[in-house]
Amino acid sequence: MKVIKNFLNKKTHKRMCDIIFGNNFPLFYQNVVGGKKDKSDYMFTHIFYHLNRENSDYYKDIIKPLLNNIEFTELIRAKLNFYTRKPNHIQTAYHVDYPKDKHTVALYSINTNNGYTLFKNGSRVKSIANQLLLFDGRLKHCSVNQTDKRVRVNININLRT
Repeated sequence: MKVIKNFLNKKTHKRMCDIIFGNNFPLFYQNVVGGKKDKSDYMFTHIFYHLNRENSDYYKDIIKPLLNNIEFTELIRAKLNFYTRKPNHIQTAYHVDYPKDKHTVALYSINTNNGYTLFKNGSRVKSIANQLLLFDGRLKHCSVNQTDKRVRVNININLRT
């Protein structure tokens, strides 16, 4: 597991924030977070890349700057997770993004809040703006929402390295 603070330059990070928090960025409701059976919480998502193709007009502006700074051989999926504030922390189900494949997860935090990523082994990584978390995709992990800010936004990228 590796945490990289100030992953992008401030100008690039601000440009990403301006797009994501703008009035025209599309978000899609998901009634599950950790897996198909996990009804512990809900979130909104935006799929940038999936099934070997770009799926968003925002791919170039949001995902490319991240990928330009990560070594990898294949992009599997790139999506934005957008969580709304809740009165209490909700821990979703532990899961692995792609259980059958060896892969790396690159989790990029858009904003700082008191939400975090929790690993089955007890490790916890806070959501800090412009921070990238890299970890073995076979590690069971889950999301824990925030209670202090209106939203928690991160970008989940699954890669072969």
